[in-house]
Amino acid sequence: MHLIITAATAAALGLLLIALSIDAINRRMVLRVPFGDGGDQGLMAAIRAHANLTEYMPIGLAQIGLLESNGAQPLALSIVAALFVLVRLAHAYGLRGSHDKLTLGRSVGIIGTLLVLATMSGWLLALIARPYLGF
Repeated sequence: MHLIITAATAAALGLLLIALSIDAINRRMVLRVPFGDGGDQGLMAAIRAHANLTEYMPIGLAQIGLLESNGAQPLALSIVAALFVLVRLAHAYGLRGSHDKLTLGRSVGIIGTLLVLATMSGWLLALIARPYLGF
């Protein structure tokens, strides 16, 4: 079985992770801060944008892969996977845009992430329960 939706999502998130890594590395080089954030709010935001993606990406990709391999409707799953990428992008953009306040991007990103993960969790439970419930 080819997990095309999962692969496309992983590729998109991988590119976002690379971009966030490069941003944090560049800030470290400019500020000459090899470890930690050196007390710089911009570097701290870059580090957290990268770290936050690495915290949510694995469960999102796992859920997408499990849904795809358990027969989730491809169009619906493609939409949910695209939303996951978009809300993670919004969060990274919002976190990078402000160091000391909650931005629209951060709000949309984290609320969207939690809603997408909750939707996929419910969808997975429904898929695995379906044979046992007779529908």
